[in-house]
Amino acid sequence: MPKILVVDDDLAVLATISLGLRRAGYHVFQVDSGLPAIQICRREKPDLAILDMNLPDITGLQVAQTIHSETSTPFIFLSAHSDEGLVKAAVEVGALGYLVKPVEVSRIVPAIEVALKRADEIVQLRLGNANLGDESMLHRETDMAIGLVMERHQLDRAAAFDVLRANARGHPGGIAMLAQRLIEGEKITLTMD
Repeated sequence: MPKILVVDDDLAVLATISLGLRRAGYHVFQVDSGLPAIQICRREKPDLAILDMNLPDITGLQVAQTIHSETSTPFIFLSAHSDEGLVKAAVEVGALGYLVKPVEVSRIVPAIEVALKRADEIVQLRLGNANLGDESMLHRETDMAIGLVMERHQLDRAAAFDVLRANARGHPGGIAMLAQRLIEGEKITLTMD
Protein backbone atom coordinates (compact mmCIF):
# COMPACT_ATOMS: atom_id res chain seq x y z
CA MET A 1 0.00 0.00 0.00
CA PRO A 2 1.73 3.20 -1.16
CA LYS A 3 2.13 5.95 1.45
CA ILE A 4 0.89 9.34 0.23
CA LEU A 5 1.37 12.68 2.00
CA VAL A 6 -1.32 15.28 1.25
CA VAL A 7 -0.47 18.89 2.12
CA ASP A 8 -3.14 21.57 1.75
CA ASP A 9 -4.16 24.49 3.97
CA ASP A 10 -7.80 24.26 2.85
CA LEU A 11 -9.13 21.79 5.41
CA ALA A 12 -12.13 20.80 3.29
CA VAL A 13 -9.89 19.98 0.31
CA LEU A 14 -7.43 18.20 2.60
CA ALA A 15 -10.14 16.03 4.16
CA THR A 16 -11.85 15.24 0.84
CA ILE A 17 -8.67 14.22 -0.97
CA SER A 18 -7.32 12.27 2.00
CA LEU A 19 -10.56 10.32 2.46
CA GLY A 20 -10.81 9.61 -1.27
CA LEU A 21 -7.23 8.36 -1.42
CA ARG A 22 -7.77 6.12 1.62
CA ARG A 23 -10.82 4.65 -0.10
CA ALA A 24 -8.66 4.10 -3.20
CA GLY A 25 -6.30 1.98 -1.09
CA TYR A 26 -3.51 4.38 -0.15
CA HIS A 27 -2.02 4.93 3.30
CA VAL A 28 -2.45 8.70 3.75
CA PHE A 29 -0.70 11.26 5.93
CA GLN A 30 -2.33 14.69 5.91
CA VAL A 31 -1.09 18.07 7.11
CA ASP A 32 -2.18 21.66 6.52
CA SER A 33 1.20 23.40 6.40
CA GLY A 34 4.71 23.02 5.04
CA LEU A 35 7.00 22.50 8.01
CA PRO A 36 5.11 19.46 9.35
CA ALA A 37 5.13 18.09 5.79
CA ILE A 38 8.92 18.22 5.74
CA GLN A 39 9.05 16.43 9.09
CA ILE A 40 6.76 13.66 7.82
CA CYS A 41 8.93 13.21 4.72
CA ARG A 42 12.03 12.89 6.88
CA ARG A 43 10.42 10.52 9.37
CA GLU A 44 7.89 8.44 7.39
CA LYS A 45 9.46 8.52 3.91
CA PRO A 46 6.17 8.57 1.96
CA ASP A 47 6.15 7.20 -1.57
CA LEU A 48 4.72 10.49 -2.89
CA ALA A 49 3.80 13.96 -1.59
CA ILE A 50 0.93 15.99 -3.02
CA LEU A 51 1.76 19.63 -2.30
CA ASP A 52 -0.40 22.73 -2.44
CA MET A 53 1.50 25.76 -3.75
CA ASN A 54 0.18 28.24 -1.17
CA LEU A 55 0.69 27.20 2.44
CA PRO A 56 0.48 29.35 5.58
CA ASP A 57 4.05 28.91 6.82
CA ILE A 58 6.25 28.32 3.76
CA THR A 59 5.40 27.89 0.09
CA GLY A 60 4.84 24.56 -1.59
CA LEU A 61 7.92 25.29 -3.71
CA GLN A 62 10.02 25.68 -0.55
CA VAL A 63 8.64 22.38 0.80
CA ALA A 64 9.48 20.74 -2.52
CA GLN A 65 13.02 22.12 -2.56
CA THR A 66 13.63 20.87 0.97
CA ILE A 67 12.23 17.38 0.49
CA HIS A 68 14.00 17.10 -2.85
CA SER A 69 17.36 17.92 -1.30
CA GLU A 70 16.92 16.07 2.00
CA THR A 71 14.76 13.03 1.22
CA SER A 72 13.93 10.72 -1.64
CA THR A 73 10.21 11.61 -1.55
CA PRO A 74 8.91 12.46 -5.03
CA PHE A 75 6.13 15.04 -5.29
CA ILE A 76 3.41 16.51 -7.45
CA PHE A 77 1.64 19.83 -7.05
CA LEU A 78 -2.06 20.41 -6.61
CA SER A 79 -2.69 24.13 -7.02
CA ALA A 80 -5.48 26.61 -7.57
CA HIS A 81 -3.25 28.38 -10.11
CA SER A 82 -2.36 27.31 -13.65
CA ASP A 83 0.07 30.17 -14.21
CA GLU A 84 2.86 29.08 -16.59
CA GLY A 85 5.48 30.62 -14.29
CA LEU A 86 4.38 28.39 -11.42
CA VAL A 87 4.33 25.35 -13.67
CA LYS A 88 7.84 26.15 -14.88
CA ALA A 89 9.03 26.63 -11.28
CA ALA A 90 7.47 23.26 -10.38
CA VAL A 91 9.36 21.56 -13.20
CA GLU A 92 12.60 23.21 -12.16
CA VAL A 93 12.27 22.04 -8.55
CA GLY A 94 11.66 18.44 -9.68
CA ALA A 95 7.87 17.94 -9.62
CA LEU A 96 6.54 14.83 -11.31
CA GLY A 97 3.14 16.38 -12.00
CA TYR A 98 0.98 19.48 -11.65
CA LEU A 99 -2.80 19.35 -11.21
CA VAL A 100 -5.11 22.36 -11.03
CA LYS A 101 -7.93 22.59 -8.49
CA PRO A 102 -10.69 21.81 -8.29
CA VAL A 103 -9.96 18.22 -9.15
CA GLU A 104 -11.80 15.06 -8.25
CA VAL A 105 -10.02 12.21 -6.49
CA SER A 106 -10.79 10.02 -9.52
CA ARG A 107 -8.51 12.34 -11.55
CA ILE A 108 -5.82 12.48 -8.87
CA VAL A 109 -5.38 8.70 -8.67
CA PRO A 110 -4.07 8.33 -12.26
CA ALA A 111 -1.64 11.22 -11.66
CA ILE A 112 -0.44 9.48 -8.49
CA GLU A 113 0.08 6.21 -10.32
CA VAL A 114 2.03 7.93 -13.11
CA ALA A 115 4.17 9.81 -10.56
CA LEU A 116 4.85 6.62 -8.57
CA LYS A 117 5.88 4.81 -11.74
CA ARG A 118 8.05 7.73 -12.85
CA ALA A 119 9.66 7.90 -9.39
CA ASP A 120 10.43 4.18 -9.57
CA GLU A 121 11.96 4.65 -13.03
CA ILE A 122 14.14 7.46 -11.70
CA VAL A 123 15.36 5.24 -8.87
CA GLN A 124 16.16 2.52 -11.40
CA LEU A 125 18.04 5.04 -13.55
CA ARG A 126 20.06 6.15 -10.54
CA LEU A 127 20.88 2.57 -9.69
CA GLY A 128 21.93 1.93 -13.26
CA ASN A 129 24.13 5.05 -13.39
CA ALA A 130 22.10 6.38 -16.31
CA ASN A 131 22.10 10.02 -17.30
CA LEU A 132 19.37 11.03 -14.87
CA GLY A 133 19.44 14.76 -15.56
CA ASP A 134 18.31 14.69 -19.18
CA GLU A 135 15.97 11.73 -18.77
CA SER A 136 14.10 12.99 -15.70
CA MET A 137 13.78 16.50 -17.17
CA LEU A 138 12.22 15.04 -20.32
CA HIS A 139 9.68 13.08 -18.26
CA ARG A 140 8.90 15.99 -15.92
CA GLU A 141 8.34 18.38 -18.81
CA THR A 142 6.08 15.89 -20.55
CA ASP A 143 4.12 15.33 -17.32
CA MET A 144 3.75 19.08 -16.83
CA ALA A 145 2.57 19.56 -20.41
CA ILE A 146 0.01 16.78 -19.93
CA GLY A 147 -1.24 18.61 -16.83
CA LEU A 148 -1.61 21.85 -18.81
CA VAL A 149 -3.53 20.07 -21.58
CA MET A 150 -5.76 18.42 -18.95
CA GLU A 151 -6.59 21.79 -17.42
CA ARG A 152 -7.07 23.77 -20.64
CA HIS A 153 -9.26 21.19 -22.36
CA GLN A 154 -10.90 19.51 -19.32
CA LEU A 155 -9.51 16.08 -20.21
CA ASP A 156 -8.42 13.15 -18.12
CA ARG A 157 -4.72 12.26 -18.06
CA ALA A 158 -4.91 9.53 -20.74
CA ALA A 159 -6.88 11.73 -23.17
CA ALA A 160 -4.51 14.67 -22.58
CA PHE A 161 -1.50 12.46 -23.31
CA ASP A 162 -3.16 11.22 -26.51
CA VAL A 163 -3.75 14.83 -27.65
CA LEU A 164 -0.15 15.76 -26.86
CA ARG A 165 1.23 12.70 -28.65
CA ALA A 166 -1.00 13.22 -31.71
CA ASN A 167 0.07 16.87 -32.00
CA ALA A 168 3.75 15.98 -31.55
CA ARG A 169 3.78 13.62 -34.56
CA GLY A 170 4.29 16.43 -37.04
CA HIS A 171 6.17 18.68 -34.67
CA PRO A 172 9.94 19.11 -35.04
CA GLY A 173 11.59 17.69 -31.94
CA GLY A 174 8.64 15.46 -31.13
CA ILE A 175 6.78 15.35 -27.85
CA ALA A 176 9.71 16.66 -25.80
CA MET A 177 9.98 19.90 -27.78
CA LEU A 178 6.19 20.39 -27.88
CA ALA A 179 6.03 19.86 -24.09
CA GLN A 180 8.82 22.37 -23.53
CA ARG A 181 7.11 24.99 -25.69
CA LEU A 182 3.81 24.51 -23.82
CA ILE A 183 5.52 24.86 -20.43
CA GLU A 184 7.32 28.01 -21.55
CA GLY A 185 3.92 29.55 -22.28
CA GLU A 186 3.93 29.61 -26.07
CA LYS A 187 0.46 29.89 -27.51
CA ILE A 188 0.12 26.61 -29.37
CA THR A 189 -3.16 25.49 -30.89
CA LEU A 190 -3.64 21.79 -30.35
CA THR A 191 -5.87 19.75 -32.62
CA MET A 192 -8.30 17.64 -30.63
CA ASP A 193 -9.16 14.83 -33.11
